[in-house]
Amino acid sequence: MTFELLALLAATPILVLACHVVASRALPRWPPQLVAMLAVLAASIPMGGLLWRFGLAELTEGPELVTTIVYVTATYGALAYTYFHFFNMSETARRIRILCAIHRAGSLGPDELTGIYRAPDIVALRLQRLVALRQLKCEAGRYTLDRKLLYRAARIVLAWRGLLGFRADEHP
Repeated sequence: MTFELLALLAATPILVLACHVVASRALPRWPPQLVAMLAVLAASIPMGGLLWRFGLAELTEGPELVTTIVYVTATYGALAYTYFHFFNMSETARRIRILCAIHRAGSLGPDELTGIYRAPDIVALRLQRLVALRQLKCEAGRYTLDRKLLYRAARIVLAWRGLLGFRADEHP
């Protein structure tokens, strides 16, 4: 593994951020999480080219090339996944919104905070996002699964929680 490959991989979040800036300006009405996913995918194209140009092309032996490609792909994927979830947390986390609301107001009491977060509004917003991401569809006022990507990811997370010893309904 060359220093150039490692340096390029370390720059993954910066490249994804640059693509995210462009994508969010180009697609302002799209769901923010979808735009972030598209930025991750878009950044993989120039990253792949740079990785090939500055290291992978020099590898001529089959097994070494294959293992290095697997390594850089997994590393890019892990760093891009981390970027996406960092963005997603900043976009959707209630804790961050509560902190910002308290900062803007100077101080807020529990009643004022619960006024910001009414349960029907939270559910409606989540449903709206899932429909926009085409994970749910709404017909005659009833929701059904449309695509199952996030559902399958949720099942994997629940299985992982089970392996770690948590119950599905228990929050760590």
